[in-house]
Amino acid sequence: MKTGLELYTRTAVPINPGYELAMEVLFNGKKLEGSESRDTYEFSGTITGGKRLAAIGRKRCYDYRDLAGIFEAHGAVPQEIIFVDDEDDIKLHLETNIWLDPGEMVQRLSLKLYSESAVLEIPLIRPDIKTAWLKRGCFIIDIGDFVRELYNRRSQMRKIF
Repeated sequence: MKTGLELYTRTAVPINPGYELAMEVLFNGKKLEGSESRDTYEFSGTITGGKRLAAIGRKRCYDYRDLAGIFEAHGAVPQEIIFVDDEDDIKLHLETNIWLDPGEMVQRLSLKLYSESAVLEIPLIRPDIKTAWLKRGCFIIDIGDFVRELYNRRSQMRKIF
């Protein structure tokens, strides 16, 4: 199953030069090869609500030349997940210097997780989202239930056809 994961703004997010977000997916404690990403911002401005801020599977540096229209970060490079078991531990590791603690971050961001058969939009402020705060600017977000939901929807679609 090809799966993409992107971070979206729920509200306007001020950006300053040097801001960055780095992410990777951890599958049973090991990095999912190819999921590493880094979005670096080298401009001052505001990313409006509902826009993509970061995504897995690629590295991008944005500067003032990217501000020709309403700014949105590049999309994810979907990752191949062959099999998902109910016991698999799947997490998103996020490091950023935009938010150093989870309070404001979870209010301002949502996850978009998608595959060929479904799209899930998940505000991080939801009480069922497990977010661990490892240190300043370093977070682990449990995405296992959502990946399993996508996988199960895909499996159900195959049974129909």
